[in-house]
Order: sequence, then C-alpha cells, then structure tokens
Amino acid sequence: MNSLNHSISIQTGNLPPSKELFLRLENIFLIATVGEIIEIVSLKSNIEIELRGWSRLRGHIYLGRESLKQLYSYKIKKSGHDSFSKKPSWGKKMKGIDTSNPKLKDLELSSEILSKAPDENGLMTRGMVGQDGTPCYDFELSHKEQVWSKSVSSLYEEGKHAQWNATRDIAWNEIPEFNPIMEKAICQIMTYLVENEFSALYIPGKFISKINPYYMEVPLFLSSLMNDEARHIEVFTKRANANGGGFQYSSEVTQRSLYSLFKEDDYLKSSFLLHVMGEGTFIDLLNFLEKYMPDDATKKIIKLSKRDEIRHVAYGMEHVRSAIEQNPNRINALKNSAYQRKEFMDEVNTESSMLLESLSILAGGSDSATDFKRGFDLVEELKKTMNENRIKRLIQIGMDEDLAHDISKVHTPNFM
Repeated sequence: MNSLNHSISIQTGNLPPSKELFLRLENIFLIATVGEIIEIVSLKSNIEIELRGWSRLRGHIYLGRESLKQLYSYKIKKSGHDSFSKKPSWGKKMKGIDTSNPKLKDLELSSEILSKAPDENGLMTRGMVGQDGTPCYDFELSHKEQVWSKSVSSLYEEGKHAQWNATRDIAWNEIPEFNPIMEKAICQIMTYLVENEFSALYIPGKFISKINPYYMEVPLFLSSLMNDEARHIEVFTKRANANGGGFQYSSEVTQRSLYSLFKEDDYLKSSFLLHVMGEGTFIDLLNFLEKYMPDDATKKIIKLSKRDEIRHVAYGMEHVRSAIEQNPNRINALKNSAYQRKEFMDEVNTESSMLLESLSILAGGSDSATDFKRGFDLVEELKKTMNENRIKRLIQIGMDEDLAHDISKVHTPNFM
C-alpha cells in the first residue's frame, strides 16, 4: 500500500457511508482520468466494506486501506473510461463577459473566437467542459462568419447602459392636444412605426435559437435588441393612445414589405435586409420625425428610439461587412436577396399613401394646400436622403458604388 501514489485526495472526516459520502466520490471520479488513484482520507475505520462494494458497482478497483495515525486512507483506482475529455482552464476568465475588464477591446476578443464552434458544444459557451455523451444540438448557425460582429461585445454593453423606460422617462402628461387633423396624422405614423417594430422584434427571435451559444455575445445582444424593439412598440402605442386617437390604418404595401423580411430564412441575408437596408433607412425616418414632431415629449420618444436603432444598425453593418471580407462572393447573394424582395413587392408597386399623407401633414404643419405642398416636398427630400445614406452604408460594407446605387434603388417603398 505505501508504494501506491495517488493524484487526488479528499478529506471526508466523520462522514459515514451515506449519500453525502458517495456524492463526493461520484464527482471526484467523474473528473478523474482512467488509471488515477483517488485517496479517501477518513476518521472512520470501518467503511472498507462499503467502499469496496461501491468500487465494484462502479467498475473501479479498490486497492485497500492504510492507517495514518488517527486517520485512515482508502485508495481506489479509476477504471472504465473518462467522463470528460479535458479539464477546464482554472484561473482563465472567459473574455467578452468579464466584470474585471468590461471594456475589453473588441478586436482582442474577436481574435480569440474560433471560426467554428465545437461540435459537442450543446447549450454551453466558451470555457465550459462537457461530459462525454452530451447530446448534439446541431445548431444551424455554428460558424463565426455567419453571426459574429467585431463590435458585438461593446454594443451589448452599450445597450445595457442605454436602457430607458417607456412609462417613467416620457412626460406623457405634457403632450398637448392637437387639432384632429394633426393628431390623426401622428396616430397614423405611430401605427406604421408599431408595425415595423414588430417586424424588428420577431425577425431576430427566429434566429436566436439557431445560434450556437459558443458565440455567447450574439444571442445576448439580439435579446437586448428585442427588448429595445418591445419598448419601441410600447412607447409608440402609448403615443397613439395619448390623446385618444388610437391606431389607424395598416396598408397592404406595408404588410407585404414586412412579410418579405419575415420570410427570409438565411441569417446573413436577414441581417442585411433588416439592419443595413431597413433599420438604416428607418433611422432617416426617425430623424425626420424628431425634427417635425410638434411637441417635446413625442420628440423625446423618437430620439430615444433612434438611439437604440443606431446600435442595431451598427451590429448589422459590422456583421455583414465582416462576412463579405471573408467571402466576397456573398455580395451576389445579398444583391439577389434585395432583388427578390423587389420582385415580391412589384405585385403591389406602390407606396403607403396614408403614411405619405400623414408625413406631409406633419412636416407641413397642417393639411392646407400650401402647408401640405411644402410638407410633401420635404417628404420627397427625405426619400432622396434615405437613398443617399443607403448607398453610403452599402459602400461601407464592401460593395462598389455602382452596385450600391442599383441595390438602393430597388429598396422597398415601405422604407423599412
């Protein structure tokens, strides 16, 4: 017995042969490797029969007992097979979600992320060690280039710090009464905004469960994004109801446009259409609304919502740009997705006239002929601005200028 070396030793004190003792043994043997000798140091001199029986039951080899003054040493050799193929790296923190260094540079984190998540990952993230036999979830999105954005960690942190409350942070009692024409226009705009925000809420929800949790920051960021969109839906609904107007009309073109987004099942294409094309254009619309809304409370609603949307677009821009960098052929796939959406929309081939009228009344200040004409011209200028900014974003993600012009032209008349 004295010649047998052990690599693991546990102190069990006065524990009798019991659930508590055998629980400790189970876990020690789980993490031990085949051939390791485990020493059980006990105050009990009479547990040999139980340890021998437990060893036989588990397929291990009981090696015997040795007296150590007032203690007793029982040794068992692990047989069978290893339960864990590797051990966790003790003392090595997982970068990305790190309380001691929340401002870790995104590039440093990104360089450590594997291009493909481990096949046996399951519902585990980086640094966790899975037991052999863990079921394979076969996540559809298990490659870095499919989901990753270099800025995702800092955007997630930013999103946490930028949270606001749709009930507490808006001065609802300071929204003035407007004439029925203006209030109806605002309610129609809020109706449109809620529809689009439901699209931005549901689409990421389609993909979260498909993303391998090895890329932890991505589903966490998308969850925060969905929280943002839920808050936008809430705040735009409350504004529609603030003066008693309520929701107005939903146009076919708006619903068809949103459906063409919703039915896209490729995550990269969806990110391109939703974040780069749709929400990017949506930011221009929110800029317009913030400028022409006639009261400070509603301006604040728009301003806070826009701040969130800028963060969403930043993720999508970096995500798509990174994917194109790794495989320039993806440009053709993204281009085709934009043209396929246009073909679907060509069956309607129109704009939401009720939305355009409401935007014109808002910008012009009334529905009088002069004011409406001025407001309508401002909406036409908005469309030009949207087109120019779409082109800039498309160039920024890696498309040449001519293609950027072509793709921007076919974007949905629904703006989003």
